[in-house]
Formats: sequence, structure tokens, C-alpha cells
Amino acid sequence: MDEQGGVFFYRTATILAGFVAALAVISYFLNAPRGLPIVSVVALALAAVIWLSGWAGRRLLAGR
Repeated sequence: MDEQGGVFFYRTATILAGFVAALAVISYFLNAPRGLPIVSVVALALAAVIWLSGWAGRRLLAGR
């Protein structure tokens, strides 16, 4: 893959990580009225791992 493939990989991972983070926030607001205001740390950590893998993939595919 060339640099364009790395950018595509990064953007896809960023969108997926944003989707996972948004689901964690939505879950927080849905559970807060029931007395369970717990932010899913696991979901946010998963979003961070997805984003970091996209960032690392972009750097590796770009050859930097």
C-alpha cells in the first residue's frame, strides 16, 4: 500500500473509534436516569486502541 492506503486506514480507524466512543457516551446518558451513571471505561479504552492502531498503521504504511 502507498501513503493513500495509510490515510484511508487511519480515517477508517478514526471513524470506528469515534463510533465506539459515541456508543459509550450514549450508554452513559441512557443509564444515568436509572442510577447507573457509569462511563464504560472498557469501551473508551477500546476506542483508544482502535485509534492508535490506525495511527500506527498510517505511520507504518507511509514509511516513517
